[in-house]
Amino acid sequence: MNKIKLIILLFGIISIVARAQSIGMNFPYFAGKNYDFIIFQGDRQKTVYKGIIPKDGKFTLSIPKEYAPYNGMSRWLITGTAEGGGLDMYIPGKDFSVSCTVAQPNEESIIYTNNTGNTELRKLHAEQMGILSRYETMKQSIKVFTPSDNNYSLFQQEYQKQITAYNNLHQRLKAKPDYINRFLKIVNITKGISNQLNENEQDDAQNTYQYITNELDWPTLYTSGHWSTVINTWLSIHTQLIKKPEQFVEDFRKISNKITSPVIYTNLAKTMAHYLSQQGQDEYIGAIAPIIKESGKVSQYDGELTVYTKATVGSKAPDLIIPQQETSNKKQSDKTQILKIADKTYQQTLLFFYQSTDCKTCDQQLQELSSNYQMLTAKGVRVITISADKEKALYTSKSKAFPWKDAYCDYKGEKGENFKNYSVTGAPTLILIDSGGNILSRGTSISF
Repeated sequence: MNKIKLIILLFGIISIVARAQSIGMNFPYFAGKNYDFIIFQGDRQKTVYKGIIPKDGKFTLSIPKEYAPYNGMSRWLITGTAEGGGLDMYIPGKDFSVSCTVAQPNEESIIYTNNTGNTELRKLHAEQMGILSRYETMKQSIKVFTPSDNNYSLFQQEYQKQITAYNNLHQRLKAKPDYINRFLKIVNITKGISNQLNENEQDDAQNTYQYITNELDWPTLYTSGHWSTVINTWLSIHTQLIKKPEQFVEDFRKISNKITSPVIYTNLAKTMAHYLSQQGQDEYIGAIAPIIKESGKVSQYDGELTVYTKATVGSKAPDLIIPQQETSNKKQSDKTQILKIADKTYQQTLLFFYQSTDCKTCDQQLQELSSNYQMLTAKGVRVITISADKEKALYTSKSKAFPWKDAYCDYKGEKGENFKNYSVTGAPTLILIDSGGNILSRGTSISF
């Protein structure tokens, strides 16, 4: 008898875990409208359901089994109409329902059942914005009035009162680290709102940096819809304000150790590769590459993730695959030859990836390179340029003025073999290589 009860209990648990998550919807005034239902997975918005609202306005949104139980933000979006519309809502990892029986929805007319998170979030946001509004008013009053004014002391008292209220609010958020409280702090980062009230922006940036490094909950960020913005904010603070690669490595290691999910970790590595490549911060990519590879959490290094495994600082530089001859067509001949990068004839090789259009930085660096070419050759530096151009006439018009002979283009753009082999995802990219073929540095510029 006990065994039978145990089997029934286990079967019930398995059934609950395996089934999809559902949200009951009741929006009669939107009958006949098309909609998408979206959840957030790191840098992706995943459309998990599409449909048409039935005549009675009652329907069910489902979260597929592979994402259930889903605890995070979602977006129900009306599509195919000029007026649009929709609803951003928190999903608490369980079934719930939401209804609105009026033609013009607002916060009061949207009713949630078995889900208090959205109401809590709205109240917390209103409380915070109220404090900030009063704080800014008192701050300006203190600046405008002088200590001799009758009301100055009142302004000061109220100013301090709002600082205390704000600190108390954030202490409450920290004391109860549920999804809603963590999500509000994430939203604050995207709006430039610090968890402390400071007089200058640098202090705000420092607080944001400390929070992301030491306190941020990465699974919450993964389902927040603000993944890329928060990561780019953290990277920008490091590369533009802190500017210490060794500190970046230490901070990234902290984050790396905290993230246990291979899916979340891989998305983090990919997003960082994307933004650091855009900023030309190859030094930072190379610095964290060993940590990422040693983590064992990334199973496949493809796409933007190749920057961690191919042509990193300290590794051997791949030989170049260059066109053997040109034709009169836009595309190059299929015949290629290998240009060896390791060459004892030269002290160093400077490899420059560029594009001829829509790249002012490329133009500036090419001009500087041309102006300093004689100095480089005198120092034993070989210059090789690889173009991302797809038009022969465009490439030729630019390259014919180069004083160096090693200028190549396969007319495949950034999908060319050399761009892929060197993990170049943006131009300009300059790579300095020693005579033995070892990569010494990567970046978006060179100092002469």
